[in-house]
Amino acid sequence: MNAGTIRKLTAPLVAAALAVGAAACGSSDDAADAGSGDATEQPASGDVTVADAWVREPAAGQTLAAGYGTITNGSDEDITLIGASAPIAATFEIHETSMSDDGNMSMSEKQGGFEIAAGESFTLEPGGPHVMMSDIDPAGFDGPIDLTFVFDSTEVTTSAELRAIGDAMEGMETEDGES
Repeated sequence: MNAGTIRKLTAPLVAAALAVGAAACGSSDDAADAGSGDATEQPASGDVTVADAWVREPAAGQTLAAGYGTITNGSDEDITLIGASAPIAATFEIHETSMSDDGNMSMSEKQGGFEIAAGESFTLEPGGPHVMMSDIDPAGFDGPIDLTFVFDSTEVTTSAELRAIGDAMEGMETEDGES
């Protein structure tokens, strides 16, 4: 096995470790009032939906969690994911994950957010783009979480499933397509 293959195979594990051990990020958004929605899809103004939303519970002693899901822009205008909120978290950032030439994975705030073209979908996933929540109270993680995705022109609130840390690896695939 060459070094490139090893990096590709270990990237999901590194991403999970980053999500568990990352330091709290510096900027914050005011938490918006969040209503409840359907766990698989919540229509909103302009036909923007979020399907399969879920949140990884924080590791023991941590005040960080990450949120994921698939955003579909059914409108005829491009939109940009610029933030998020939930009643359980104080600080939110939209993050991207990148791999350096030497195989080190890092995550950082995505300045300007993620643009989703009209008629397109965009997936927030472990090892990739995600919503980072910091300064949270882990005691608030006891079931589905009302998670609001904030766009430049609308907001979508959905009930995000809570998944244990081991379940966070679910759906991540290696280079050969195996989980």
